[in-house]
Parts: sequence; structure tokens; C-alpha cells
Amino acid sequence: MKFNDTAPRLPKPDGPPLWLAKLAEDATLEATVLKRPVEGKTNILALLKQAIPLYDFQDFTYRGDFGADFFMESYRAAVRGVPIECTVLVHMNAQGEADAILVNHRPLDAALLFSRLIWGQVGDGFGDLYLTGPQADALEKLAADPRA
Repeated sequence: MKFNDTAPRLPKPDGPPLWLAKLAEDATLEATVLKRPVEGKTNILALLKQAIPLYDFQDFTYRGDFGADFFMESYRAAVRGVPIECTVLVHMNAQGEADAILVNHRPLDAALLFSRLIWGQVGDGFGDLYLTGPQADALEKLAADPRA
């Protein structure tokens, strides 16, 4: 994977990203691994609490402001030994709160694994947001052989 391979690894962060502490009550989260946006600070925090421990590690390659209204972070990681890369773009509203978060996981096979694993642990409350195991398997098969 080339995107993050070109950037040096940053020192480990001291804590969670600053935007997380400034999450707006009406924030939305969209992600490669989600079927639909997640709305509301409480729901976003509950999902992130489940998602972050799935990473074997996170090596950040970029963290910081991206223009006047955005924050961006990019990191290399692994999920159960499978390399995954992630880019997070956060929009900050006029009050300085994070009101829109966009998370891009790649490559596809790693994103499907991530979705499958989190679907298995979030239960009835959020399970409909993620691909079920069979759905992820079908997409993975299609990606491997589009003629299937």
C-alpha cells in the first residue's frame, strides 16, 4: 500500500484525537465500512469504543489541521494481522466542534474484514450498520472475480 508508505511514522499520540473531545451533539459519521451514516455524538462514541480495539496497532503518518475547517489523520494499522490503512477527514463547524467525520479504510479486503468483525461485536444496537459476515464474504468474492 503506497499512500502511507511514503510518509514517516509520527510519535504515538498522548491520547485521543482533539476532534473527539469536541464532537458536536448532532455530528455524523460516514465510513467505508458502514451501510449508512451514524448520527449523534452518543452513537458515534459508542461505535468508536467498539472499533478502535479491533486494531492491532495504529501508526499515524499525518495528524493535523487541513485548511481552516478540517482536521485530517492518516494511519497504517492491522486488524488480526491484516494490513489496513485509514484516512479520517473531520469537518469543524463555526463553533469549533467536529460535526462531520468521514473515515476511509482500504484496501477492500481489509475493510470487509473490519466490517465483518465489528458487526459480530456490536450486537442488535448497531449491527444493521455493518455488513454481515455473509454479505462481506459475497463482496469479497465479487471483488476477487467480478465475473462470479
